[in-house]
Amino acid sequence: MEVKEMLNLLDKWVLEKKGKSLDFAEKEIIRLSWLDVDYADMNISGYSPSYVERRLAQGLWALVSEVIGEGKKVTKKTSKLAMEEAIKKRSRPEAPAREMTFFEAARDANNRGFKLKQAGEFIEARKEFNLAIKINPDNAATYYNQALMYEEAGKVDLAMELYQDAAFRGFAAAYCKLGRLYIIEYKDLRKSVEKIGLGLKLVEKEKVEDDKIVKAGLLTYLAWAWKEQGCYEEALDNLQQAMKLQSDRGLTYGIMAQVYENMGNDAEVAKAWKNCLEYAKCDRPDEDFYIGKARQRLKQIGDAN
Repeated sequence: MEVKEMLNLLDKWVLEKKGKSLDFAEKEIIRLSWLDVDYADMNISGYSPSYVERRLAQGLWALVSEVIGEGKKVTKKTSKLAMEEAIKKRSRPEAPAREMTFFEAARDANNRGFKLKQAGEFIEARKEFNLAIKINPDNAATYYNQALMYEEAGKVDLAMELYQDAAFRGFAAAYCKLGRLYIIEYKDLRKSVEKIGLGLKLVEKEKVEDDKIVKAGLLTYLAWAWKEQGCYEEALDNLQQAMKLQSDRGLTYGIMAQVYENMGNDAEVAKAWKNCLEYAKCDRPDEDFYIGKARQRLKQIGDAN
């Protein structure tokens, strides 16, 4: 590359970076350095060679380092190589921007919908969820998140339809919700057991990252369904399996306490209620009820003793 062309490029980059052009003296120092002229031999009008070396050059190379050095210090000795590398790099065509896949677009819309739902912006959240499903009708997580929103709004029938859609597309946690709502809202214990059974099969098949938590939830709701049918041994067995997978779910201990009460196992009742009270959180579905129940029963047990 010719010196003049190199200077024009560098001057352009300095202007873009700093908003000012190189002056005559700076261009001469760079030009002469490119031609391997020593400072002592640089004849720049108005400046002595010593002033060029000690004053002008120091500030100039700091400027050049900032513009093309990419973290490396540029000196007179390295300036030619640094410029050649900068020219090569900046002359390469930029890689075209990668187009977002429809899977990513659906995921992003779903994530926006979830954040809007968390913020209470339900109308906007619904728009984003609908967009995600329009882009990718098999995006199971979107059906699940939309179902959560409708359930929280008290629109149980709509939530059930969407949980069904999510479950059909392999979202195991949706079977937890279906099993729970069939117990609580529809009082259909047979259907609850059926849905939870499908969820357990799916968890075993898919081996998803959070399968332990999902499986623990499925086993807990299955135990609830068995408890409601008076099948206490089956309920207890499922609860014990759930506890091995997740030992801090308050609902599991609350159901277990009721099972022990029905089985007449007084030695374990108080322990289960205490664990329920320790682990239950009022923001988890159904656990708020069990917090009150645990306090009531522990008080009764204490009064009886």
